[in-house]
Order: sequence, then C-alpha cells, then structure tokens
Amino acid sequence: MGGRGSGLHTSQGMAAPAAPAAPVSTPPTGAGGFAHLTPAQVSALEGAAKAQMAADPALAAGVRDYTDPTPTANGKAVSQNANWALATGSRPLNAREQAMMTALDQVSHPIGTETTLYRADHDDFLHRLGVGNVQRMSNAQLRQALVGKRWTNNSPESTAYDSRENPFWPQPGGNRRAGKSRQGGSVSGNREVLIRYHTGAGTRVAFIQPSQAEAVLAVGTNHRITGARWTHTGPARAFGSGKKVLELEVEVW
Repeated sequence: MGGRGSGLHTSQGMAAPAAPAAPVSTPPTGAGGFAHLTPAQVSALEGAAKAQMAADPALAAGVRDYTDPTPTANGKAVSQNANWALATGSRPLNAREQAMMTALDQVSHPIGTETTLYRADHDDFLHRLGVGNVQRMSNAQLRQALVGKRWTNNSPESTAYDSRENPFWPQPGGNRRAGKSRQGGSVSGNREVLIRYHTGAGTRVAFIQPSQAEAVLAVGTNHRITGARWTHTGPARAFGSGKKVLELEVEVW
C-alpha cells in the first residue's frame, strides 16, 4: 500500500517479533540501477507467501488482520494501532496484535534483488530522527540535515513495489485511478514525505496484498538517507496540512 501505519520509526520503543535467522543483509550497491521487479519476480514472492498461508490457517488469519482496513473504535485499522504501539512504546501489544505481527514476520523473505519500493508518509518521523522543522530549508539545507541519517525500524513499513498501484503516491496528471487495480493515486496528496526505498538483495519483505502491489518491510530493516529534495513528483504542498512535500531517497537492507 505504501502508507499504512505510523510511518518510519527509530529503533526506540516496544520490541517486535524477532526475525528468524537469515543471510546477513548488506546495503545496496546500486550497480543495477534499482530496476523495477519483473512479473516473474513478483509472482515468486507473492506465491511464497500464499503457499505459507495456505498451509497454516493461523498464519493466514494474522496476515488478513494486518491487511484489513476496517476501522476500530478510534477510526484506525488494527494494523495502524499496532504499528503505532510498536513505534512509540505507548503500550504492549494485545494477543491479537502480537499474532498478527508474528504472522507478518514469518511471511517476510529476502527480496532477492536491488529494486525500488515506494512509500508516502507523514513528516512526524523526522522529529524522531532528531530533525526539526524543515519547512523553511532550501534543498541544500535539506541535504545537510538529512543525508546520512540512519535508523532501524521497530514496526513494519508498508510500501509498494509499483508506484502506479500505490494509492498514496501522486500519479502523472493528478490521475486518481492509475494502475491495474485503478487505485493508484486514489488518496494521494495528503502525505508530506514521498520515499523511494532502494533495497539490498537481502532486505526482508512480505508480499501480501497484490491489489495494491504491497510489499511490507520487516522489523529490523536498516535505513540510510542518501538524497533529499522538495518534491518534483506531485503537488508542492500536502492537501491536509498545507506543508511542503519532501522527497527522500533511502537505502534499506
């Protein structure tokens, strides 16, 4: 989806399910230019998750909980509430949320290649990175303040492997019905940060919602900002907050 949950998170906060043993992941080299995933690669990654869920009903139930957009009493989905709890350490996860996070971790696998994933987010995570108000900064000042910042996420991060299918990603000409599912850009323009994640081949990702080209970065993913600028992609300001929209390039592994 590329926008679920509370955004990028620092390594502070509530512990999440430990990742299973896996090959050591290393930063991307950029040698291949971060080409989009091929249909065959997407099919293999989505197929692996589907096979796991078909063999384990409890696993399938946990993943369904994570992708379910139904609002709870506070207007947020179950996954949004759980992500926020993990990000802020505001409360322990309940049993249902813990099962959901465990299931998501179990269907996360190395992506296998260097590619680009797309996420639209709010700007509150910048404060957790120790960066103050950026709204008056020039592009040069943005780069000075942000490039080189590193962190590890302690809650899952929703992204899309195809920006045309991401509901939160601005589309050419302001299109709000882009992509095969006609959902691309459908709710774009309300996020202050557009992020292009460049993956290392070992980056663990869960491919769980094909209709939105969703690829969820696993807990424990390393992040490093390599580029920052005011947007060239969509509206210059977010519709709701009126804040200027920032674009980031971030390596993940």
